[in-house]
Amino acid sequence: MISRNNHKKRTTLFIIFLTIFIDLLGFGIILPLLPTFSVNVLHINEVTIGLVVGIFSLMQFLFTPFWGSLSDKYGRKPVLIVSLAGSVVSNLLLALVFSGVFISAVLFIFSRAFAGAFAGNISAAQAVISDVTPPEERSKGMGLISAAFSLGFVFGPSVGGVLSESFGYGFPVFVSAGLSLIALLMSIFVFKETLPPDILKKNRSDVKVITNINFKKIAETVRNKQYGKYVIIFFIAVFSFSNIFGTYQLFAERKDGLALSQAEIGYMFSFMGIAGAIVQIFLIRIIQKKIGEENTLILGNFLTIFGIGLIGFSSSVGILLAVTAVLAIGNGFNNTASISLLSQNVSPNEQGTVLGMNQSLSAFARFLGPMWGGFAYQYFGYQYPFITGGIIMIFATFYTYSVLKKNKPDISSLNIQS
Repeated sequence: MISRNNHKKRTTLFIIFLTIFIDLLGFGIILPLLPTFSVNVLHINEVTIGLVVGIFSLMQFLFTPFWGSLSDKYGRKPVLIVSLAGSVVSNLLLALVFSGVFISAVLFIFSRAFAGAFAGNISAAQAVISDVTPPEERSKGMGLISAAFSLGFVFGPSVGGVLSESFGYGFPVFVSAGLSLIALLMSIFVFKETLPPDILKKNRSDVKVITNINFKKIAETVRNKQYGKYVIIFFIAVFSFSNIFGTYQLFAERKDGLALSQAEIGYMFSFMGIAGAIVQIFLIRIIQKKIGEENTLILGNFLTIFGIGLIGFSSSVGILLAVTAVLAIGNGFNNTASISLLSQNVSPNEQGTVLGMNQSLSAFARFLGPMWGGFAYQYFGYQYPFITGGIIMIFATFYTYSVLKKNKPDISSLNIQS
């Protein structure tokens, strides 16, 4: 019986990894194309590029709590299916713009907003990991999702860069839509529901679906003594990292700077993904075993200071590669460790809601980050999105150290229902 349960758990983890990887591969294909298409075809400025990149995350902020609570009430599988169906539709809308059928900045922004509104698959996947892994294996499980992200960026950006140079902007977006369709079919026909029937039955009568942004609930989440600090740490780190969305590409392709092509920028993102995947699949286990999960989080924040802050001073591709590697390692450490610590401090019947709330807040950080990055790039200079991101991570590191070294909460009561 134990062997069957272990096999079922491994199968579920593999399916959720593959589903997120395929969907993120499609997202990775699109990411490096957004700023260059905005500049070269739509001729919009850096601030508007920040909006184009960030609107996806703003809508994610508005809708993720809804998807999280829905996954607690009705199960993880329905949320995965609807979310991935939305990804297919949004990619098709974007393909109409990128292929030249409709050259419209309004439709461009709308397609990214639509994609963000249906991006509930990540919080549902995190809830799946919480359903099938015990607390002591949670970090390893959450690392699978982080690895799926990283591997999506290993192949996605380079594929997007090469395909766009060879076949134009539209073709890689159609490929992205096809990948999302594959992930959708997997969620329909292969994935099995992971929320236990007894909890699902109880939640259908107890859980209230969140239909709008509940600022009171956000405040309660942030102030919660058990897990609020992990939400704050994650928010700050995501905001700082998000400063590079859009501005990294603009910096790398500057004609009086590195002057990289679309394919070369795609390769840079792929390199970042490779480094992140190595961290999340192999390195983080070694580091956590040696120094513990909390110290891994502190180390990740510390490395991110230099990984972000020095990008704007990279005068050669070699230096940019080195700085990008440091950023990928630091980001891999703090992302995985903070999500794992958060999930360990949340009771089983609240996993979807709290993780959804955290994902929503991090989405808001990913909206604010590109907006600030675009503003700083346009009005202060190309180095400032990265400088300010590094400065913010200095404060994040001090905050993380101070709150994690205080009295540690007793989490034994959280496992009574598991």
